[in-house]
Amino acid sequence: MTLKKTKLFLIISAASLMTAGASWAAGSCSAYPQAASAQIESVDLDKQFGAVPKPTKELRFAYVTKTLINEFWQDVAAGVKAEAAKYNVKVDVQAAKDESSMIEQLNLAQTMLSQKPDALLLSPQSDSNLAPVIKAAKAANIPTIIIDDARTDGASSYVGTDQVAIGGKAAEYFGERYKDGGKVAQIEGAAGSPNARARIKGFQEGLKKYPKLQLVASQPGNWDRLVALNATSNILRQHPDLVGVYANNDGMALGVVEAVRKSSTLDKVAVVGTDGIREAKKSVGAKEMAATVAEFPFEEGQLGVQVALRLLGCQAIPAWVVSPQAVITSDNVAKFPDPVISK
Repeated sequence: MTLKKTKLFLIISAASLMTAGASWAAGSCSAYPQAASAQIESVDLDKQFGAVPKPTKELRFAYVTKTLINEFWQDVAAGVKAEAAKYNVKVDVQAAKDESSMIEQLNLAQTMLSQKPDALLLSPQSDSNLAPVIKAAKAANIPTIIIDDARTDGASSYVGTDQVAIGGKAAEYFGERYKDGGKVAQIEGAAGSPNARARIKGFQEGLKKYPKLQLVASQPGNWDRLVALNATSNILRQHPDLVGVYANNDGMALGVVEAVRKSSTLDKVAVVGTDGIREAKKSVGAKEMAATVAEFPFEEGQLGVQVALRLLGCQAIPAWVVSPQAVITSDNVAKFPDPVISK
């Protein structure tokens, strides 16, 4: 189905969904409330709104994610499932085959919406590919919660960390480590990815605070470990005196580590990633990767479910729930244990 036809189908079918979005709380309320503020730190939710409302009837959520071939998105989905089980909420998790299958993801989201879930959780592949689904869900008063990537206009709420700040923290790490300066490079995520754009921007802006650091290359890695490995190998041949590489996610950072190891310069080139996935933390602990700017995907999945329950409980949650981030190094990695995930 083409994007144009899908948009038309969703608009036409929205009317049949209108009864699906009624709140289980006493009285009905909008799943798209006018909040008192534009954003809130996730740690402040209980203080401002109280505890997460417990459902008074059986609820069914749907979560459509980018892909499940990436450990980060596996952990987000695991967090969604774990938190849903805590509140006896049934959840159906669906994913596209990879992070570039936008039409497939749109079709999955359309199918999930047609089944009239009580809440629709989404991790879109772009900031527009699931816009028609969000529009139809809003017409039906079904809350839509974006988790982590591709913040999309019109959704009830976005759960995710400050992606520009993530790139800035990577730049700060290099700036503090190499006070005398040096050459650094960046391996970028997929073109068009909102998270990649934000991290690239944050890294470049952050480097301006450290004029002795020189960004000599910024090449696409497309969220792919092998692509990142090859791109880094090319950069190292051109700049053998490189002192650091920032990769926009941990999967690519692990590819960078392999490239640096092959050039026998692992002790000279600091590799910084983003996400805080299990394999990356293991690499940091082994002093292969120098650091990862973590954003705690399992906890983001949990927050997504909590925000959905809060909206269904008539709490006017802001449009952006800002989740935590932290720079993990070999000095503090033990303070960030992996989540316990049920098989």
